[in-house]
Amino acid sequence: MLQILFLDPVQTIILDIIAWTIIQLSIGYFSSRIPLDHLDPNQWFFQTFKWENDGKIYQKLFHIRSWKHLIPNGSALYRDGYSIKNLSSRDPEYLERWLKESVRSEICHWRMIIPCIFFFLWNSVTMGWIMVAYALISNLVPIILQRYNRPRIRRLLDQVEKKNPGKGAIYVVPQKEFSHSY
Repeated sequence: MLQILFLDPVQTIILDIIAWTIIQLSIGYFSSRIPLDHLDPNQWFFQTFKWENDGKIYQKLFHIRSWKHLIPNGSALYRDGYSIKNLSSRDPEYLERWLKESVRSEICHWRMIIPCIFFFLWNSVTMGWIMVAYALISNLVPIILQRYNRPRIRRLLDQVEKKNPGKGAIYVVPQKEFSHSY
């Protein structure tokens, strides 16, 4: 048994809530401070794997388009947070920044899963596994969103750059013409 701190059920629930709040806000904050030049969407791990079928596997398995708009945007909690919930431009620089921010989001949510093992220190084994399930469910959903959206943004960036070769980041589409929720 891993449990070293024994509390009554109400105290355990309160500690779980406080611990998750502190852990998730802290990891979110420190992830928001990662310099942009350290976020590389071309790294192997952030590429779309063949089995993901350009992200289509997530639509097929989870019907992601029907519920993705319900997922809250955590970037609003942090100063200078960059929202990737809505795509408001086709400017290549904007799309490249979007890809980097998608990597930031994925890194953040992978990191948020790791601390779940510490919950076994004050929870029963059953509740410890419930905390693991919570960590997985609450973080795999945003990870899946990033893995679904990134190939779509890459395709859009390729299309924009093919239409405007050599013009750089000058093409901005007005909000009313192009406002997709990614």
